[in-house]
Amino acid sequence: MIGNCILFVAELTGIVWTACALALAIGIGRLKLPESEAVTCGEATASLGKPTVSVLIAARNEEHNIGRCLEAMSRQDYPDQLREIVVIDDNSTDGTAGIVKSYLDRIKGLRLIDAGELRPGMAPKKSALIKGIHATTGEIILTTDADCEPPPGWITGIVEAFSTETDSVVGYSPLRGAGQMGKLSRFDGLVSAVISAGSIGLGIAGSAVGRNFAYRRRAWQDAGGFGGSAAGASGDDDLLLQRIARNGGRIAFAIDPGTFVPARGKASFTDWWCMKRRHFSAGKRYTPSLKVLGSLLYLFNPALIAMFVFAMLGHIDPILAAAVWGAKLSVDGLALARGVRLFNERGWIVPWLIGEIISPFILTILIPASLVGKIAWKGRKLER
Repeated sequence: MIGNCILFVAELTGIVWTACALALAIGIGRLKLPESEAVTCGEATASLGKPTVSVLIAARNEEHNIGRCLEAMSRQDYPDQLREIVVIDDNSTDGTAGIVKSYLDRIKGLRLIDAGELRPGMAPKKSALIKGIHATTGEIILTTDADCEPPPGWITGIVEAFSTETDSVVGYSPLRGAGQMGKLSRFDGLVSAVISAGSIGLGIAGSAVGRNFAYRRRAWQDAGGFGGSAAGASGDDDLLLQRIARNGGRIAFAIDPGTFVPARGKASFTDWWCMKRRHFSAGKRYTPSLKVLGSLLYLFNPALIAMFVFAMLGHIDPILAAAVWGAKLSVDGLALARGVRLFNERGWIVPWLIGEIISPFILTILIPASLVGKIAWKGRKLER
């Protein structure tokens, strides 16, 4: 009886998983480079045919990273008079601010502002970003992190991904690092991008990464900013994207390789776990429909584990268990293969096969862990 129940849940949730993976593959196939049309811009910049851009970098204790990020910013090819780069120092206790100050005379339009005291009922990073948004005037707000190194054509490419009807553009940010953790980070970043790109290709605003995320200032204002999600430890990207979409905003995904922003992956499994726990905690504030879908997808993982345990004990037909796993392997591989071509990644097959074995165990524990307790982030304990 128990074996039949487990098999039923595995098959039901497996159908949902398969449908979603196939849909993501279709969505990725729908993504196209933007047509050459002028981006809507204000009267002051209409003669140049380009909008003004405010690049925001919220930084806390980033003395080991911020220099490389600013070096990358110094090489941006977007017109100096149309862009400003603002680093918001989020109460750093190291040399972050001093390093930024050393670049003020080297990068035109670079500014350093203090995030100030934390706003009540608001997560630190969102509080810092709001301070930056209020201190800038760009028609397009473009965010990245201090451990990122955007390529020279990043700003230009992201701006070109905006059509006259686009309100937000999500970009790809591959994670890089050495050793086994570097491989884990790289593959994890690829999977996240496949989910984000595929969803947007289907017209669904599901997820984004703050390392490479842009939106029109008016879209942010019309959506009410971060709204009720401001207190959460995460969600300055995906929850905001969802708010913009619910307000009628049009979303695009940037597929020009010149817009891909590499970032440093986590150095240890513990750091990676804490990062993922923070990211998954945003699910608490997703819409009811996304919560239902996410719950079904989550249940597939413990059901898959239980199915194989019972198959080994002889309570479930091993052929059925293998068929379910084989279906998952096939559709996951199809979606990832399309993502690999889109993002020009390499060496993904071995991590994919390993991930197919270990991810059900990790997700079965990680997702519930992200929904309880407080979230640790750079020496702070944050609400989910």
